[in-house]
Amino acid sequence: MNKKIISFILTTVVIVSGCNSGKKAAMPETFSNVSVVTAHSPTAQFPAGSKYAFVKFASDSDQDTEAGLIVQRLQTALTEELKKKGYKPGEYSDVKFFVAYTLGLEQQIDILISKSKVQGNEWISALVVPKDYVSGALLVQIIDAKSMEPVWLGVFNADVRLDSVDEGAKRQRVGYAVQELLKTFPVKD
Repeated sequence: MNKKIISFILTTVVIVSGCNSGKKAAMPETFSNVSVVTAHSPTAQFPAGSKYAFVKFASDSDQDTEAGLIVQRLQTALTEELKKKGYKPGEYSDVKFFVAYTLGLEQQIDILISKSKVQGNEWISALVVPKDYVSGALLVQIIDAKSMEPVWLGVFNADVRLDSVDEGAKRQRVGYAVQELLKTFPVKD
């Protein structure tokens, strides 16, 4: 009898574990000091199937090639995560909410100063040494299309190592940041 119960429990655990094998992105090894902060309005509930549109800024057309690739990676990752939550892209005239985002980077540096005396003259030397990472922040804001009021805000902060990485690693970084950021996006009805 006990063997049947244990077999039943093990079978149930295997089945439940298999059903819950949703792909969770692992934190890229090039990230450290990760923090996610979100805030939302209680009215921020969008029914399944709601449409959204990305906010476009005039400066988007003035981007260089790398900035354009970053925007493309961000929009792809945001589209994928919103699709998982049951939302789909739409046109400006027929959406429930708008998605606005911005990315900020801050280079970290060390300043090394030395003082020397040569032939009676004092010299001060300063050397600026960039650290091997940048502090990055991804800010995503959801704006209700009807009221044009912000109803959800999320900020993903991380130190990003400046390793030379391939396109796949760059997409992994963005995908992880967006997935972690949108975990608390309002639950659909």
